[in-house]
Amino acid sequence: MFQRPHAVYINPYDPEKHVWVVDDYAHAIFKFTHDGKQLVQTLGTPGQHGEDAAHFNRPTFLAWLPDSTLFVSDGYNGTRVAKFDKNGKYLMTWGQKGNAPNETRPGYFNTVHGIATDPQTRRVFVIDRSNRRIQVFDENGKYLDQWSTGSLSNPQFLFLSADRNLWMPDDRSWKIVKYDLEGHLLYAWGTQGDVPGGNWNMHGLSIDQERNLYIAEVANGRAQKFRPRRGANPAFIAGPPIYAAWK
Repeated sequence: MFQRPHAVYINPYDPEKHVWVVDDYAHAIFKFTHDGKQLVQTLGTPGQHGEDAAHFNRPTFLAWLPDSTLFVSDGYNGTRVAKFDKNGKYLMTWGQKGNAPNETRPGYFNTVHGIATDPQTRRVFVIDRSNRRIQVFDENGKYLDQWSTGSLSNPQFLFLSADRNLWMPDDRSWKIVKYDLEGHLLYAWGTQGDVPGGNWNMHGLSIDQERNLYIAEVANGRAQKFRPRRGANPAFIAGPPIYAAWK
């Protein structure tokens, strides 16, 4: 049933731990029971692209608020963020097509490729990849802020940790970058390579409860796991994930 699974998630606020799969080539998002045996919901219309309540145009990633409100970054061909309620009912959308690679207008996107939410303020952080920036909105799409990730950057993914920092793999600098929620650069590490510990075409990132960091690399065709060094400065260690409904 899949054409190109782009991301896999479990909503941290869902006690039943449903598994979500974003398939950008199918223009659809699939929700399964935790064991993967039953498809319980489909968002979008598989095999058909568009930009309305029932269609996506190559969606990329997902993010939830504590009440399980869902945001979809849509995406590779689409230029919007779509919002759904906890039951998957379409609520609204925002975003317009910009002029890459130097678009600066709020709410204009080129390659919406990464999204994260702050459970305390309900702000939504969106990677506008082709314009090398992160835009910040309230939960209803009102523009609040933005910051550049650098003229030579290629931002890919956002992970908001429980200590309220943003972690982002930068495909062009080969680094994992840490920002605070106001866009201040706090820390970065990494180098290009196909050897263990090197990075090449990082596309996704996750962190577990022991603060191990996982990176998915397209060009290297692999995933890597990094463990915190004993005695390391806590500010340089990836923050823990947000757990709410389950541990």
